[in-house]
Amino acid sequence: MPEFQTVHTRLRSASLICGLAALLSCASPSPQAPLAPVESIEFGEQANAIQNALDLARSSDSPESATYRLEAVELMIEAGSVDEAQTILERIGDISQLPETTQIRYAVAVANLALAQEEPEVALRALQSSTLSPINAQAPDLQITLRELRAEGFLQDGQFIAAVRERIQLTPLLDNSRQTENNDRIWEILASTPSGALVSSNAAVDSYELRGWLELARLVTSNQRDFQAQISAIDQWRNTWTQHSAASALPAAVARIYSIWENRPQEIALVLPVQEPVGKAISEGFLSAYYEALANGRDVPQVRIYDTSYQPEPLVLYDQAVEDGAQLIIGPILKDAVRRVQRSSRPMPVPTLALNYGDPGNSSPQGLYQFGLAPEDEIVQAADTAWAAGHRYAAVLTPSGGDYLRIQDSFVNYWQQLGGTIVSVDSYADARDYSPVIKRIFSIDASEARAARIRNIIPRQNVEFTPRRRQDVDFIFLLANPNEGRQIKPTLAFHFADDVPVYAMPSIYDGGTNTAANRDLNNIIFNDAPWILENDDPLKADASSTWSAASGPIQRLRAMGVDAYRLYLRMELMREFPYTRLNGATGELHYESDGSIHRKLRNAVFVNGIANPLDN
Repeated sequence: MPEFQTVHTRLRSASLICGLAALLSCASPSPQAPLAPVESIEFGEQANAIQNALDLARSSDSPESATYRLEAVELMIEAGSVDEAQTILERIGDISQLPETTQIRYAVAVANLALAQEEPEVALRALQSSTLSPINAQAPDLQITLRELRAEGFLQDGQFIAAVRERIQLTPLLDNSRQTENNDRIWEILASTPSGALVSSNAAVDSYELRGWLELARLVTSNQRDFQAQISAIDQWRNTWTQHSAASALPAAVARIYSIWENRPQEIALVLPVQEPVGKAISEGFLSAYYEALANGRDVPQVRIYDTSYQPEPLVLYDQAVEDGAQLIIGPILKDAVRRVQRSSRPMPVPTLALNYGDPGNSSPQGLYQFGLAPEDEIVQAADTAWAAGHRYAAVLTPSGGDYLRIQDSFVNYWQQLGGTIVSVDSYADARDYSPVIKRIFSIDASEARAARIRNIIPRQNVEFTPRRRQDVDFIFLLANPNEGRQIKPTLAFHFADDVPVYAMPSIYDGGTNTAANRDLNNIIFNDAPWILENDDPLKADASSTWSAASGPIQRLRAMGVDAYRLYLRMELMREFPYTRLNGATGELHYESDGSIHRKLRNAVFVNGIANPLDN
């Protein structure tokens, strides 16, 4: 039985695909100019092999013609020429009378193409054909191919536990090195699985191996705020699950936790304007997390604070911290300073967690990580939430002013990238009467103008007028503070738009519990930090009792400081294993290739004046 490759989305350059397309467009063999080398000598050999297989298919009868076409399809898939491979596969026709080996090759080709086109249901149906023998009856190499394809299909389809189960069944078929790779892939799936999906999977646990994997994932996730507790939990797991395949060979991302702890920094510098509200709030959050760890008997680094409040050049104090022996620096916070650090062509002198973002899309020097409360994260999540709810036609309402208009533009651009339509865009100044802007958004002013023109023609006593709003707005994206929102939402109702959903940014919520005032925000959907919406982090109560009462914006900055502390040991792990997530105080944190760390916030909705978290 031949061994079949599993190739998903390894698409090569457009020139390669065009070259293959030129080969396939020939209805019959004809003299052609020699193929010019595109990428390598192998390309020429591969193209010739594809052409040769197609020539043999045209000159052969079934089942040989089907075999040759499958050979061509497999080569095309390997080359990344998906569309052309699909065309040739469809020419094979009815396969029910072909030998089972050929039917299996066909099923593998269909599955590979379907996965490359992100159609997992098609792939899984092909691999579960009732005409094929059970997977366990196939040769080992073919079992590996089939199970890897099924695992990828389940993963694309969001069936995470089923994907893990397939890879568990792969384990005894693999040699030691491939078992290690397979364990790493199992862990990547588990680490990428929404936590709720793991909790709800208990009924589907049907083996010692799967139970062990799920328990390891639970322990690592539940202790992720405490590095030492996480290591102790992993040690305990290994002592309990001694016969598990991962006990003697932990996944690389889990094993890396030990070496990071052994080489942890002993001195940290906070380079912040601690006498300004932003720096003060961040330092309060950082120190809250620091002293919590100290109170729990954890080994903590020495922390020095370099106050940049009255320093026009914060990077001077950054350099001073390096000279003083800091092994990791948190800061600077000014965007211009972060940009200048980002432009450096040399690695950072010590690992650095900047508390702002440089220029998006630009690469960063080695050792620079960027983390902040970027409004772009909030905009994207609001748009994604509205899109998932089925909305397609958006009205956008923000305050006037440069910074607000940039947010407006960011939403418009992202919504259009999703495929949505922007129906109207408007902004408001600081005012008590929001009727004019609501009328403009819904074209009620145009309706009133038409009525006025009619009254000028027809006697007034003969005209009855009811304003009509435009009907092609199916939601509003709103940027407003709580006071503005409490006036805008009732104004929508006054102008017959109370049924139009409103999606807002975190600024709509002050974090308070004034239900009487917040009733005017009812039904507004927004996103915010878990620190604001939930009370399951014990550190929140401690911070509130230690520091003075604070509004929503200050609380979000404190949460950012908490996450800065919890991130300092995890930045390197997130860089090396980008699927790693940290359930932080500001949101679920993830790493991106430019060195930035971004948030996925919690969604919430106002009901009876109370902000109720939603399942994302």
